[in-house]
Amino acid sequence: MVIPLATTGTATFDQIAIVTGVVGLLYVALAGLLWRERTGRVTLVGRFADTIGRLDGVPRWAALTPYLHAVSLLACAFGVWWDIAVHIDKGRDTGPFGTPAHYPIFFGILGVIVSGVLPIALARKPLPARTIKLTKGWRIPCSAALITVCGTFALVGFPLDDVWHRLFGEDVTLWGPTHLLMIGGVVFSIFARLLAIAEVEQLMGINKRRLFQELVSVGALLIAWDLFSTEFNYGVPQFPLILQPLLIVFGSAMAFTILRARRGPGTTFAALAVYLVIRGGIAWAVAEPLGEIVGHFPLLIVEALLVEVVAFALGNKNRFRLGLVSGVLIGTVGVVAEYAWSQVWMPIAWPSSMLPSAIGYGVIVGAGAGLVGAWLATRYAEVAGEDRAIGIKHIRPVAVRRTHQLGAVGLVAVVATVLFCVPRTADAGVSGVVSLERVATGAEPTAYVTITLTPADAAAHVDGARWFEALAWQGGGLVYHSMQKVADGTYRSADPLPMYGKWKSMIRLHQGPRDMVAAWVYAPEDLAIAKPAIQVSNGQTVEFVNEQQTLRREERTDVPRWMWNAGYALLAVVGLLEVIGIAWLVGRGARGGRMRAAHLAAGDRERETA
Repeated sequence: MVIPLATTGTATFDQIAIVTGVVGLLYVALAGLLWRERTGRVTLVGRFADTIGRLDGVPRWAALTPYLHAVSLLACAFGVWWDIAVHIDKGRDTGPFGTPAHYPIFFGILGVIVSGVLPIALARKPLPARTIKLTKGWRIPCSAALITVCGTFALVGFPLDDVWHRLFGEDVTLWGPTHLLMIGGVVFSIFARLLAIAEVEQLMGINKRRLFQELVSVGALLIAWDLFSTEFNYGVPQFPLILQPLLIVFGSAMAFTILRARRGPGTTFAALAVYLVIRGGIAWAVAEPLGEIVGHFPLLIVEALLVEVVAFALGNKNRFRLGLVSGVLIGTVGVVAEYAWSQVWMPIAWPSSMLPSAIGYGVIVGAGAGLVGAWLATRYAEVAGEDRAIGIKHIRPVAVRRTHQLGAVGLVAVVATVLFCVPRTADAGVSGVVSLERVATGAEPTAYVTITLTPADAAAHVDGARWFEALAWQGGGLVYHSMQKVADGTYRSADPLPMYGKWKSMIRLHQGPRDMVAAWVYAPEDLAIAKPAIQVSNGQTVEFVNEQQTLRREERTDVPRWMWNAGYALLAVVGLLEVIGIAWLVGRGARGGRMRAAHLAAGDRERETA
């Protein structure tokens, strides 16, 4: 079977040439740096690293990466939020560089790769206790390998995104496989950055500058994790609303536990400040100077406070207890707090009917995320050389295995719960008669939309819906208004919808946990994808259909299901490989830290005996 390739939203030859050329030049430059450094030749990069290393009190291989990685993460985050806002406001682009927003993403990903390759090239003693042997005499820190792998996965997502669009059309959703591949690679690189900080601490100890870098890294993890919620934050989610509180619980419980389980009082508030300042700054920059829509975000203040309170009450000696209790509280009290915040500022206010399920799932996700955060904090502490020696030799391996088991249970609980909530259905069986109340006429008509639903019991389901709204997007902005009840079974949009130009106007209905359907009101003719114009008239009966058919109008419907499944299966494999890579490399570094701590402790005992 031959499936013709789509051409909308795909790269032209000149764009492919630009991407290939830039990546090729970068890899040639990196290869030259690696060759010169490994053959003992002087390089400007090496001299610069030596200078920064002396000033910061760190090995040369750890001197440049913190700054380059931070700038690269900021570029990626800014580019992604800008890019999504452009897609919501204006629709599809014309390829990898069809919008300026793609440039900071592209160069940010390259920066992540470089921040991993630099310590590989500059690797020289002193090195952490456990490293990776590349050749005889060439060992590299585990963190460098992990950052490079994560950055490579993210970069591979860039050309694969163009291939995906050629096969399936343009899927205007953040949660497309190639989009998640790019974002996931960048997000996972932050765990490698925290590993690098622990490796330096093993060699040089902790000081205020390195503690500040750790606070910034955890703040960056909060910012990066919020990327996964961007569709919810912009008001055009394409997956069940229950996932928004679960993502908030997951990210906050894990990140705050990683930090507070190792550091002193108030550190979670410092990381929170990093998150609020940078996340708020990006939202302002995209909305004001760039003129796109505002990206909302959760506050996470209550979540940070909860972790601090639990640490104050229970201490942080038992990290898994801290993570478990904090996660459960974030899954309950934190969810209620974010529910209240959603009523104030989020584009889609969470309905009270969702609270029981949000809290129920939130407890599971919060507890699991807390255990994952505690596992990471324990391993980072061991990498840094923490000695929690126990007198009986055989107990330590048993205790270490138990922490692995707890971390694995937490990860499985989180992933299983999230995946259980992801699937969508379209079984509403709802139709309605539309009435239009014209407000503006002429070249740019707008109208209030009123719909009388059928069957008779449809209103009962709608009144308890997760959302029931009139939405218009991709016509030069975003418009969403609630559908307000005016009579039994009859609802009217709170404000008029645009029905001209490139606007795509619809009524969206999210019933129960998973049913997500929509009915067209207006859509322009789109010759590039052979879609006719849609214009609903007064008294016309419209059918609610799978919402994906309206939000992803460019997506192809003639591609076999197995190809879609294969794409997502490939993403799952890559994600699993990244998680395994994080677990293995962090665990490897932790084993080295434990051996070093044991060796130092044995030396101290010998000196005391002598």
